[in-house]
Amino acid sequence: MVFEEEKQNVIDACKQLQREGSVIGTWGNVSVRCDDKIVLTPSRVAYDDLTVEDMVVMSLEGEILESPRGRVPTSEREVHRQLYLARKDIKAVVHAHTLHAMAVSTLPIVEVPCLVEEMSQLLGGSIPLTKRYVPAEQHEKLGMAAAEVIGDRGAILLRNHGPVSCAPTLEEALLSVKVVERACELYLSVMHSDYNKIPEQFVISERYRYTHTYGKEV
Repeated sequence: MVFEEEKQNVIDACKQLQREGSVIGTWGNVSVRCDDKIVLTPSRVAYDDLTVEDMVVMSLEGEILESPRGRVPTSEREVHRQLYLARKDIKAVVHAHTLHAMAVSTLPIVEVPCLVEEMSQLLGGSIPLTKRYVPAEQHEKLGMAAAEVIGDRGAILLRNHGPVSCAPTLEEALLSVKVVERACELYLSVMHSDYNKIPEQFVISERYRYTHTYGKEV
């Protein structure tokens, strides 16, 4: 087997999502990119039962390269693959089923506005929604819908479905899922009020500060 450490990291991430209540049952999935290959979770295997032998290794072209137990990759595999193809800086993708993010994914909006600093710093601003609902079984269309709206953001909402975060590290992708959930909960509480968005110039400057100087400056 290859990428055993990465496989274990994915399993640990799944169990973290489960502990935090970010997934229900086997809904939700996690992947990491290893050069031109993707290590991702299988379909319909309980997180408590996951082992490294259950993990699937897939090429960026969508070919299954390794599946020791003959597992089928997650039904959202094309979301992961298309996001990796869209941006070289993405090294990890997390799809969760958090309550407030799922609620917002049903609203007739284009994006969740950037309301607080953690959104500008970690996510790069607002959270786009995919333009239309696509059933998970329509793998390629779902992946293309995600890639169509990701832009330079750290997360999106699959319409009538749930959040997907992406980041240079798995740790950041997991944190981004939390930020998305908090942002959606906040938006639901203020959406009918006269809220203020963070001005775009400060979204840009805060994102730059977070990615370049945060934790390094005096």
